[in-house]
Parts: sequence; structure tokens; C-alpha cells
Amino acid sequence: MNIGTIQDTDTLKVRMRRARGGKPLGEIEEGFAATLTPGDTFLIGGQIVRFESLREMVVEVSRDPGRKPKIATYMGTKFATSTQLSARILQMLAAPDWPDLPEPVRDWLHLQRQVSQMPEPDSLLIESFGHEAREHLCIYGFAGRNAMQTLGLLVTKRMEETGLAPLGFVATDYATLIWGLEPVTDAAPLFAPDALRAGLDSWLMSNAVMKRTFRASATIAGLIQRNTPGARKNGRQATMSSDILYDTLVKYDPEHLLLDITRQEAMRGLVDFGRIEEMLARVAGRVTLRRLARVSPLAAPLFLEAGRMPVEGAAQERLLAEESARLLAAAGLAP
Repeated sequence: MNIGTIQDTDTLKVRMRRARGGKPLGEIEEGFAATLTPGDTFLIGGQIVRFESLREMVVEVSRDPGRKPKIATYMGTKFATSTQLSARILQMLAAPDWPDLPEPVRDWLHLQRQVSQMPEPDSLLIESFGHEAREHLCIYGFAGRNAMQTLGLLVTKRMEETGLAPLGFVATDYATLIWGLEPVTDAAPLFAPDALRAGLDSWLMSNAVMKRTFRASATIAGLIQRNTPGARKNGRQATMSSDILYDTLVKYDPEHLLLDITRQEAMRGLVDFGRIEEMLARVAGRVTLRRLARVSPLAAPLFLEAGRMPVEGAAQERLLAEESARLLAAAGLAP
């Protein structure tokens, strides 16, 4: 009954806080819930609600109609673009003209060439520009969504370590857009392979990705029975069972075969670090940083992309300190 298990995206019920027995407002995907921090607002069931907490696999919210909300996204199981397709896209972009494409797309690509340049197969194009009082960095890696999202996590970690104060990022199949407080003047150190690998190892061990991957592996291996005669475990029950197994194995048998499988699956599944290594090998240290006066045509669509990931760190503390100083000055209490 469990052979051939296909892993689907788990959903979480959304309920009003202190109304746990009432009818839920709806459901959101676990991946979208993971991007929310207390105070964030999102739209569900025709209402703007404020995220309060995640309790027992239930998203607790309160009404907050006065703020601009996020839109709950339902991504499902996403497959990244293949390496062959990425290579064909890069070859297409390198052409002098695109007569087979619609005229608006041709104009858009020609404008990209005028404002900046086209991404090339043998180098990594990175654009740096200011927009709405924030510094932005756009990385054109063409490594697939999972790999580009992982690259965003690792590069923002490196930026945090070097004092560049990142605030968040968003990733697509072809690029990662990072915003922060300081401009990047030398991008090459951010992409040192050894530093990225070390950052990945430390991030994986402290992140929920490993437990989510272990749950999928344990279900397929038969350690967790989702389907039993007359009953089926829900996502919450499976999560509790897998978390207990995972913590026990990590503590008492860290070399267990299933943990090794989990590491491999995490590296090529949700994380897809192998594609990042392929990208770094392809460009062989050739990083092109272009400082632009404005947003480039290829970077513009990323500002409309859902699934933005905030970065908690020194940038948040700096913004809070600057706002506090402005309030003190306005009140005549500046030191």
C-alpha cells in the first residue's frame, strides 16, 4: 500500500487566533507558510489577515485589513529547467537578433543589450543597481529554481558575513535578485566554491530542509506508514513521527544509511547544489559585474515574482537604529 509513494506538497489550515474550533479560512502550502514571519499579512478567503504563529501545523492569524497583503502562492511540485534547456536559452540570447520572436520580446531583449549586456554561457553576469532606496544585485545563473533559491540563501549569508547588509531575495529558474543596504563592488569573493559549500553544510544542519527531506525518504522507505487499512496519517502525524526518527538517528547513529540518503536528496532536490557546482565549473571564475544606473529589462520581472524570502540580520538592526534616531531627532531628543 505504500510502494511507489509520490510525495505531494503538504498544506496547512489557516484559522483565526483563539478560534481553534471554528471553520478554517482556507489552506496554504507549507512552503508559503515557511516564508512568513510574525506581522506579515496575506490574502486568503477574501480577507487580509496577519500571521501570528504556527501552532501544531495550524497557521494562526488575526484580521488586519489596513495593510498591503502578500498573495498566497500555490507552487505545487516544481521541476527545474533542464541543463540542456538552459544551454539552449543562453545560446539563443547570444544571437545578434531574434526574428522568430514576437516584436515586443525582441524590443525587450535589444533594450537589455543597450542598458547592460546579455548573459553568456562561459561567464556569470551580475548586475548591481539602486532602486527605491535599496541596493539590488541580480545574478543570472540559469541553474533552475531550486538551485537559484539555494544560491540566494548562500550568497546572502556571505553578504551578511562581509557587512553588505542583505534584506531579502527572490529566485526564478534563471536568476536571483537580492536587495540590501550596501552596493556590491566586488562580486567574485561571494562565489568562492569552498565558501559556498561550507555555508551550505552549516545552513542545512540548522534548517528544516533536512527534516522535510528525511520525512519523504522515510515514507518511501516504509519507515513511516502513511497508508494503513482504514486510516491514513495526515501531514502533522507524519511530521511528528519523522522528526522523532530523525533526531534519534542524528544523535545515536549519524552514519545511518537513511541519513546518507537524506543528505544526497537534500543536495539535489530542494537544494540542488549540484547545479550550482555545474554553474561554477562552467564559468570557471569568470564573473562580470555591471553597475547600472537603473533596473535592467531582464531584472524587472523579478520584482513581480512571488515567494520573496526575508533575511534576518544586521540590516534589520541597522534600519531599526536609523528609524529610532529619526524619531528621537523629530522629538527633539537627539543626543
